[in-house]
Amino acid sequence: MLGFGKKRKKKEEENKTKAAQTPPPEKKSKNKKSAKEKDDKENSLPKKIKFFIQKKIFILLLVLGVIGVSSFLVYTLVLKKKDPGTPIYTKFELNHVNLPEEMLKFSFEHFPDLYASWITFNREVILIDKELAWIEAIAQKYPEQVKITTAEKKIWDKGKNTLVKEFSKLEIPVKEAYVLFQINEDQGLVRVEEKRKEFSETAQNSLKTAQKLTKKLKSQEPEPPDTFFQGILYKLKKKFL
Repeated sequence: MLGFGKKRKKKEEENKTKAAQTPPPEKKSKNKKSAKEKDDKENSLPKKIKFFIQKKIFILLLVLGVIGVSSFLVYTLVLKKKDPGTPIYTKFELNHVNLPEEMLKFSFEHFPDLYASWITFNREVILIDKELAWIEAIAQKYPEQVKITTAEKKIWDKGKNTLVKEFSKLEIPVKEAYVLFQINEDQGLVRVEEKRKEFSETAQNSLKTAQKLTKKLKSQEPEPPDTFFQGILYKLKKKFL
């Protein structure tokens, strides 16, 4: 009996010791919950920082993009100056040039010196026609001096006919070069390179002969306004005057 009591008492003490060592269920659950919240909080902190950084980078890139586009537009539309030497095609009334508009533009783009000569040629013919009209008016007023007026008219008629004939010869190869360029651009460009210098020299030589005749008439002509010949075309034209 005494031995059994001792065993029982010993077992109770062991149970008490074990119970003392084991934390209460509620307290243990609470500790687990706190640890989990702490882990979640620690894990969520880097995510928030990462999102904040990504948001800042996105905003920065957006601002830089807007600034870049704005700067480009300001530079292109306001600050950037066009090259003053870049020729700009301008349509002129060239009544004495028997070429359609598309061929005149083709001449401007591929035979710029010739195109300037077309302008000068047209003006030369206009000057000669004015002189012929003035001589005819004198002839009508003083018919008894018909020999003088007739002789003078022959000089101007000859100058005009020679000039028109020389420039008419240039129209045919320009038409051929244009059509060839439309059909086969590579071959057309080859033709342009072959003929550019020849066309320029022929036109200039033809103009020199006529300009010797019209030189005195130009001194009587008022200077054309600045808008008459625009940009480089005016400079090109002046080269041949």
